[in-house]
Amino acid sequence: MSHVLHLRPSVPSGTHPIETGRYTLFTPPLGRFCDDLKNWVDNRAVGAIVTAPPRFGKSKGIRFAIDELRAGLGATFPVLSFSCQDHQRPTEARFFENLLSDFGHGFSDRGSSNARQARLIQFLVQQACVGHHRRLVLIADEAQKLQEPHYNWLVDIYNKLDRHDITTTVVLVGQPELIHQRAAFEKAKKMQIVGRFMVHLHEFAGLRNQKDFAYCLKGYDDESEYPEASGYSFTRYFFPSGFEAGWRLAGEAKVLWEAFQHVRAEAKLPGKAEIPMQYFSRTVEFALRNYGSMDGGQPTISLNQWKEAIERSGYREAGRYL
Repeated sequence: MSHVLHLRPSVPSGTHPIETGRYTLFTPPLGRFCDDLKNWVDNRAVGAIVTAPPRFGKSKGIRFAIDELRAGLGATFPVLSFSCQDHQRPTEARFFENLLSDFGHGFSDRGSSNARQARLIQFLVQQACVGHHRRLVLIADEAQKLQEPHYNWLVDIYNKLDRHDITTTVVLVGQPELIHQRAAFEKAKKMQIVGRFMVHLHEFAGLRNQKDFAYCLKGYDDESEYPEASGYSFTRYFFPSGFEAGWRLAGEAKVLWEAFQHVRAEAKLPGKAEIPMQYFSRTVEFALRNYGSMDGGQPTISLNQWKEAIERSGYREAGRYL
């Protein structure tokens, strides 16, 4: 029998965040990263590296952590991020151009390498002095692509900012090769690089247990909302009647964890059961899109349905290389 509670906001097909993937939910690994980042900034640490295998949510985590940092330190607190480029033959001119471009500077490709460096330093000093902070946080994504010349140019930037009395914290975010790069620099006595950019280490983790699953699933129940100000969390949108009756996705944490263990065992996947956020999210998104129901009563998502969702996420194939 139809019921008014079955109604939900009208959203054009294909535009809900669950369909586009354009959303970020707070997770235990993300919380640990935000805590470490805040501590580094509070203590004026000179540099740190953050590592994780692909698909563990580093890039989304960076954007979320920057927002959290600004929420705590003020909207004008200068945090700048850039994506490292993979060049066979790195040059100063190209490196400074990439940084200026990623920072949104309108004249990134003008002039010699010295002119671009001067423009970059001037821009960074201006950013650091907004709100009289005289502080700067630089976050480098895909930092495993950096080569020794890049680090030497970063040392130059760091030293020039220091002469302007600017305190800089550099955070290198990338794949686990960064740890090997640090070891290689230590062995080669390149302490001017290690001491500035690689003092601290944070290893970005996946979801490790049922408790982590429950925490993340609760985000779909309570911490999400679309459309804005509609009162409809992601779970409520796809299971409106079940949600009204008290059903929550967080209650599926146990069976979902078991489903991942089944898939891992059947595929004989190596390593620890540490689930990358991307494959967890894709699994939940598939379940919401395909098992969501407007009908009344308590929804039921079986173990086999969760296993199907995991398979559709691509986890079985990718798990061999994580």
